[in-house]
Amino acid sequence: MLPKLLFYNNIKQTIMRHLKIQAPQQQLPSLGILTQIDELSSHDMIYIYHHLNIGSELTLERDYARLWDKTAIGVFYKGFKIGYISKKSSGIISKQIDKGNNVVAKIKTLYKQKYMPLEGLDIAVTVQ
Repeated sequence: MLPKLLFYNNIKQTIMRHLKIQAPQQQLPSLGILTQIDELSSHDMIYIYHHLNIGSELTLERDYARLWDKTAIGVFYKGFKIGYISKKSSGIISKQIDKGNNVVAKIKTLYKQKYMPLEGLDIAVTVQ
């Protein structure tokens, strides 16, 4: 089966070359990850939790000071540290940040009760 497939690919390439047809460039789909933020109550959350809304844009920055976590990404809202991207998805996102891609994070879900601190925060991270 494999030689037959290679044969057809060679014919296709030869025809395209003679007709001067360029193969269409495939674009990669934009990366989209739904993840949670860890260590919510350990940082500046008490100052800003009442300002957070679904759809609010967050800033992601690599945190090289965390020596035990080489892929650590800090999550900030207007300069205040909220927490860190969960370890499950920080490896994928950190590679995109290191490549220089534009990584955007927005709040997807808030788990809070009135007058109480946040219980959880889910964010949607996309590469544009």
